[in-house]
Amino acid sequence: MNGWSSGAALAAFAESLVEGRRVVVLGSAHSPTPRLLLERGARLVHVCDPAPLRVAEALRRPSVPGLTLSTLNDDEIAAREGAVDFVLVEHLGAFDARSVVEKTKKLLAVRGVALFVTPNREARRPLLPAAEPAAAPLDYYALYDLVKAEFEVVRMLGQAPFVGYAVVDFAPEGEPEPVVDSDFVPRGSEEPELFVAVAARHRPSLPGHALVQLPLESVLLSAAAAERPARPERAAPPPDLVRKLEQQETWIRELEARAATADERADLAQDELETLRDELSNQRDAATKHAADTALQSADAARQAEATARRSELAAQENEAAARKAEATARQAEATVRKAEAAARQAEGTALARQAELNAELERERDETEAARRERDAFATRIRDLEAELEEKASELAAFGSEAQGEHARELFALEERLSERGQEIRRLERELAEAERIGKDLVAEVRLGATAALAGASSEELDVLAVRLATAEADREALSWVVSINGQRNGRE
Repeated sequence: MNGWSSGAALAAFAESLVEGRRVVVLGSAHSPTPRLLLERGARLVHVCDPAPLRVAEALRRPSVPGLTLSTLNDDEIAAREGAVDFVLVEHLGAFDARSVVEKTKKLLAVRGVALFVTPNREARRPLLPAAEPAAAPLDYYALYDLVKAEFEVVRMLGQAPFVGYAVVDFAPEGEPEPVVDSDFVPRGSEEPELFVAVAARHRPSLPGHALVQLPLESVLLSAAAAERPARPERAAPPPDLVRKLEQQETWIRELEARAATADERADLAQDELETLRDELSNQRDAATKHAADTALQSADAARQAEATARRSELAAQENEAAARKAEATARQAEATVRKAEAAARQAEGTALARQAELNAELERERDETEAARRERDAFATRIRDLEAELEEKASELAAFGSEAQGEHARELFALEERLSERGQEIRRLERELAEAERIGKDLVAEVRLGATAALAGASSEELDVLAVRLATAEADREALSWVVSINGQRNGRE
């Protein structure tokens, strides 16, 4: 890389401060330092040059990604106020020093750091040319006083040339420890070429001693270009030549007078040209700023549109999820309704089946009750016949008296046997009646319980019919029990 300057060492020294950060360089648009800062990891570098012509010339060159250029004006400072992480002022004497220090403080973020550089007046022969060599440098104390008036923390550094050789072990054991030997240099070090003031609102972390190695060929080329050729010694001219020279000097003075007039005219034309160039630069800066603002607005609009689309997409996804959830809920409700309908149909079928069973049991109960009533009627008829026969026999015994006692005794014995048989039959019937009565009670209880549970939804007419049937069966049972009881008492008397 050709065109090296003393700012190259500062670019390497400030690498930890610029890596991944926003940087502003106040200096020449032709300086190589901004590009070196980009190589050292700076995210964005903006150069503010007080000379519009240099900015215009630099803008005509191929652009470098991450590097922007503009003139130093209040609009640029206001646009970046409080948003810059690192500011490098390559030559504070090339500006209105106090104003630049104040503007730098406005540019810096809360944790930002600034480097203010000024060449040392006492350095007789610099290793590399300084930025803006024509500007008048400040001294050490003036630099410190200007920066300290605006910043809480100020550290003063000196950049001195380091010339020498490195003697290196090609196969060291472990990490080598460098040894710096400066015994050949008077006072142990070279005179500092630059004074550097490190300024911030906090105490930045910086090394106290750093050596930056530069390419030898580039340093020699830059140093040779900075040297001026030595003037050869001149011999005393002869008198004729002196006269001719005096005559020529007279002509030269006349020509210089004419040239001064032409220079004044050229200066006026140059001033007009500078004015036009300034206007053109301002117009270009305004157009660049307008384009940048338009691009930012377009980017903001695009981001807003993207965010709106994203929100719409999320809302659509939420609506779709809610619709799927509602559909699943509807399907679940429909399945529940179907289950309830099936359960209702099953319950209805169970109730109808139970009702049919109860109807069949009532029918059987009614048949059994009817059979018992018929048997009771037949038994009552037989009992009445026996009573009539007994009365008839008693009349015959009373009529015949004692004469027929022997014959009638045999008949009476036979009758007693018959009555004994009738009594056994009556006791059998009583047992059967008791068993039938027990079965009837169980059936009546079961019918009542089943009817209460299964016929809860039956109509009042059906319930009345069942009640009448139950009352009739119970009345028949009571009548049959009464007849059996009377017959038992009669048999006991006989």
